[in-house]
Amino acid sequence: MSKPWRYITVRPNKKVKIDSEDFKRVSEHSWRITKGTTGRLRVVTSVRTLKGSRHVTLGKFLMNPPKGKQVYPRRFVEALDYRKENLIVCTLKERQQLLSKKRTPTSSKYRGVSFLKSKKLWRAGIEVKGRAITLGNFKKEDDAARAYNKAALEYFGGHAYQNPVDRKKTKREA
Repeated sequence: MSKPWRYITVRPNKKVKIDSEDFKRVSEHSWRITKGTTGRLRVVTSVRTLKGSRHVTLGKFLMNPPKGKQVYPRRFVEALDYRKENLIVCTLKERQQLLSKKRTPTSSKYRGVSFLKSKKLWRAGIEVKGRAITLGNFKKEDDAARAYNKAALEYFGGHAYQNPVDRKKTKREA
């Protein structure tokens, strides 16, 4: 069951979801939206330290990750859902396993799937510890995506990205 949550308003006039328990602490700072290096929106503030002023993301402020780890939203809903149940603390490498397919055009709409023109088949593959593993060739793109999903769960666990095969499309995706 979800915890109670509230909105905070950040510059430029956007609303961000946070857990109610964090509202008072978060409200003590002035937050704004910037674009990260990936082009995704992020919520930041400036804090003063003995070494001077520095930027802190809302995720890092809320979760206080150990050295070498970062905080990322599990789902990007305009990157403005900072409830703790939507945040994950992990390394950049671990984060890559959670991300959907790259946005550049390719032969398949699914992560880990490509079309082999010479064989007229769909190939599923996954990379584990820097090693490419071919999962098989399939007549249907959806079958290759299912093979990727199964392997991702096996190699990376329950937080692994899952291709949206067999899911009903929402109004947003349609």
